[in-house]
Amino acid sequence: MSQSTHTPLSRSQFREIDRRAIEDYGIPGVVLMENAGRGAAAIIAKLCVESPSHDAADRPVAIVCGRGNNGGDGYVIARHLHNMGRAVLLFLAAPMDSLTGDAAMNANIARRMGLTCHAIDAIEAVERHCDDLHEAFIIVDALLGTGFSGAMRPHLMPSFMQ
Repeated sequence: MSQSTHTPLSRSQFREIDRRAIEDYGIPGVVLMENAGRGAAAIIAKLCVESPSHDAADRPVAIVCGRGNNGGDGYVIARHLHNMGRAVLLFLAAPMDSLTGDAAMNANIARRMGLTCHAIDAIEAVERHCDDLHEAFIIVDALLGTGFSGAMRPHLMPSFMQ
């Protein structure tokens, strides 16, 4: 059996794929977000089921969402995992009212479903939730996507980068 090799796509290549899907083919961004989140949720659920860890099914999946479309993907993942019966811990690294567009729409859907979102918009809030994050079987990074620019806020940086 031959193993295929894949070259990772660059940021500009990812952005071009999204642009073409939206502009050339007319696929709304929210549909792309839904498809990406649903697919990621399926992979995460499979990892939980196939894990050799005896307690994987009992441990939550933590999803840390930023304010942009990557965060919106995180809310979609959370919704689908919740609908599959998985325990989900949602964390938002920006105030909920700062979300816009598709990310805000998906955050509102998650909230209406009763999913609790914990704010981690300061280092103290991150520290308060360390035990929750350590309890998680998987932590999904839905913080920064291809549109990120500038400097990362210190409370979002791993300790080895500070």
